Amino acid sequence: MRRRTFTLGSLAGLTGAVAGLSPDAQAQVSRPAGGAVDQATVDELRSIGASYRRSYKSFPASTLVPVAHGQLQLVTSLKPKTQPARLRNSLLAHMVEMASLAAVLLSLDLGDQEQADAYMDLGFRIAKEIGSAELSALILAGRAFGTSYGGDPEGGLDYALAAVEAAKRGASVRMRAWTNAVASEMYSSTGDEYGFRSSMEASRTLLSGSMDDERWGGIAWFDLSKADAYEGSDLARLGRFDEALPSLDQALVRLSPEMLRHRCTAFISRAEAHAGAGHVEQACEDGHAALDLVEQVQHRGTLRRVTDLHRTLRDNKTAGTRSLSEHLIDTRTLLKASGSAA
Repeated sequence: MRRRTFTLGSLAGLTGAVAGLSPDAQAQVSRPAGGAVDQATVDELRSIGASYRRSYKSFPASTLVPVAHGQLQLVTSLKPKTQPARLRNSLLAHMVEMASLAAVLLSLDLGDQEQADAYMDLGFRIAKEIGSAELSALILAGRAFGTSYGGDPEGGLDYALAAVEAAKRGASVRMRAWTNAVASEMYSSTGDEYGFRSSMEASRTLLSGSMDDERWGGIAWFDLSKADAYEGSDLARLGRFDEALPSLDQALVRLSPEMLRHRCTAFISRAEAHAGAGHVEQACEDGHAALDLVEQVQHRGTLRRVTDLHRTLRDNKTAGTRSLSEHLIDTRTLLKASGSAA
């Protein structure tokens, strides 16, 4: 198999990453090659990385991918493996987090699975090198989505279960809860209702306990509102449409307004549940809501799902389905103009 690679070579990305630092940190990272960076600079980089991971909730994919790539270039320029032991793993962990962020955006939002896989390869190799259960679980769970929705749901489940096992070996409680939710989604994609319910129960049980969130290395956030969204989406995927609707209703009430991506996927999941339950107009309304958010965050996976939804509804020939068709065309045109849709 041809090995996927990418080059960390764009001067513009590196320059932008340096410009985002404080003056003291800029002086540190602009020193001649071979010198050591200080703890304050590393801490600043990690704090910036955490803010970028949180930005996944609402920032467009085309904005965040170059930012994540720039951070990878910056850390590479610092020669992390030559740094003192106390700083080395922190810099490398920052690289894994940024590689994971870029990979998820490229895969689920921008539809570039080859480049996403290259970032995943890099991230997983480093996560294993530094022995991080948190980041190994993060990468494996990310692989589950790309594999399952690339046409191999059983392979996606394999990755999700590997993520659950990796998380058990020392990841944060919230990461363990999230990997179980990912497993629930992968089980539902294979039609395994028992697996879905067992994994979702494990996720909710973990969320009900005490947290150690200073260790969270995931993208954005995972809490009970997201668990509701996973549960409702899983039930819809299993064909339990009426049962799915209350969970999705609750998710959309509880998800905070700035969680645009999460609300986007919850709306399309509820639209699919309404369609399955025979509620054509409600399905169209939620389809419109999902498209409004797609236009803001460039979530190509949701655009694809709304397209599939419309195709199941268009034979109804109602005002709602005609309006959804027009909105789909407008959204595709907008995203193509921005270079984020095929």
